[in-house]
Amino acid sequence: MRHPSIERPGIATPTFNWMIGALALFLMSALPALVEAGAWVLPRGRANIQVAFLHQDTTERYFLDGERIPYFFEGHNRTSAFYIDGRYGITDRFEGVVQVPFFLLRFDDLSDNRRSNGLGDVRAGLRYNLIRASPVATFDVRVKFQTGTFVNDAEVVPVGEGQWDLDLAVELAHSFWLRPFYVNGRAGYRFRGPNDESGIDFGDELFWLVEGGYTVNQRIGLKVVSRGLHGKKGSSFGIPIETLKREAVYVAPGLVIQINPSWFVEVAVPFTVAGRNWPAGPVFTLKLTTAF
Repeated sequence: MRHPSIERPGIATPTFNWMIGALALFLMSALPALVEAGAWVLPRGRANIQVAFLHQDTTERYFLDGERIPYFFEGHNRTSAFYIDGRYGITDRFEGVVQVPFFLLRFDDLSDNRRSNGLGDVRAGLRYNLIRASPVATFDVRVKFQTGTFVNDAEVVPVGEGQWDLDLAVELAHSFWLRPFYVNGRAGYRFRGPNDESGIDFGDELFWLVEGGYTVNQRIGLKVVSRGLHGKKGSSFGIPIETLKREAVYVAPGLVIQINPSWFVEVAVPFTVAGRNWPAGPVFTLKLTTAF
C-alpha cells in the first residue's frame, strides 16, 4: 500500500426542546470532523473525491457532569449521513475543499417519533501548505454555510443548524518513510455564529486531532485517531445555558485498503471515551476515495 502522501485518503462529522433538539444538533455537527483529510495537500491540477457513509444508533448520552446515561424518556437516537468531499490542487501549495452532507435523522422517545432528511450545511474553504518538507505544515480555513433547513419547532429534528461557523486550524504531519509509519496532528478554533431564529448563540469551540498510521503491505494500512472538541458555554437570548456547552473525545481505529493506485476504501469505528452534552457510543464509517 502506498505510504501516506498527497493522494492518501485520511479521516480526517429540533429546535430547542432541550432534551431533544440540542442533542440531535450536537451529533449532526460532530459528524463532519470524522471525514476530514490530513495535512498533506494535493499538487496543482490534482483532485480527490471522497464519498463517506456514517451511522450511529444509540440510546445513551453524556450528561452535564460528563456521566454517561440513557436518554430520558427511553430516547433512541439514529443518525445516518452521507458526505461528498472534494479537494482540488489550485497550486502546489493552495488547495480548495468543499463538503456536501445529506442527513437521515430519527429520534424516538415515549412522546413522539421524529424523522427528518435532506441537505445539511455545506462547508467550503482553502488550505495553504506552509512547509512542504516533512514535517508538513498546513493552514486551514473553512466556512460552514446555512444551506440545511432549520425549523424552529420542538417536534422537528432539523437537518441544518441555522447558523454559520468559521474554522481556523493548523495541521502538522510527518512520514517516517522508508519506515512504514506516519503521524498527523490538527488543532483549531471554531467561531460559531448565532441562530437568530431560535435565539441560540453557540459557544466557540477548540478542536484537536492526533493520528498515527502503519502500512502493513502494498494494499493494507492501519490507523488510529484520537480527536476532541471542547466548547465554551452558549446562551439563549443572552442567558447562559449550561446544556449548550459541549465536549467530546473520540478514539477511532481504522483500516485502509488500496484497491488500485487511484481508489481507496476505509472502514473505521470512532467511539466516544468522554463527553458532555453529547451522544455516546460508536459511529460506523465507510469511505470510498478516488484520486485523479
